[in-house]
Amino acid sequence: MESPIKLFPDSIFTVDDAGEVALLHAPPRTPAGHALRWGWLVPLLAIIATWNLSSPGFTALLFFLLLSYPLTAVILANWIFPATLYQAHFDDAGLHLAIGHAQDPTADAQLFIPFEDITALVTLDHYRNMGRYGTTWFRSYIFQTKTAYGRKPHVQINTKRSAQSVHSVLQRLARLPAAQHIQLPPMLSIGNPPSPERLRAEREERQRRLEGEV
Repeated sequence: MESPIKLFPDSIFTVDDAGEVALLHAPPRTPAGHALRWGWLVPLLAIIATWNLSSPGFTALLFFLLLSYPLTAVILANWIFPATLYQAHFDDAGLHLAIGHAQDPTADAQLFIPFEDITALVTLDHYRNMGRYGTTWFRSYIFQTKTAYGRKPHVQINTKRSAQSVHSVLQRLARLPAAQHIQLPPMLSIGNPPSPERLRAEREERQRRLEGEV
């Protein structure tokens, strides 16, 4: 192989035939994670303890801290825990997966699925109408394997790469000698994407709204 076949994943998890998903790997919760999870109890217990004291201003401050805790926890979590980095590629032997972060790309999980264990690769083209937030597309690779690599029987990779990119991956995969037995059914479309004319009209309407014409 001249170069690895990259899949550019945005998420990696396991899935069953009913569409129920599970994490490929659940990292152990750290002390900081426990503190963020249960930190809301501190202002709550303080409010209870000071409820009968003649300090309504202090109680109001604690109540505000309790209400703002979810946002505070999210900000602290993004600051303490680095963003998750997903990697996936084929080589001559099989599929390599890694979940981690920029400092350690395999910190959370590192997995190898040999070609002989893959029986089929199903690809999906998802379209979702998000209402006022517009539309979104993403594509999925679903690997059907002889061995379960998590709580669910199949491994799913989601990517925001184009359908043409997915077709290119499948074409390169089909040329590999070790992958000749893998079934590669045509990509399935999920949802009902609008016509090009409708998409053009929606873009023009959004642009007019941004310009204050509507």
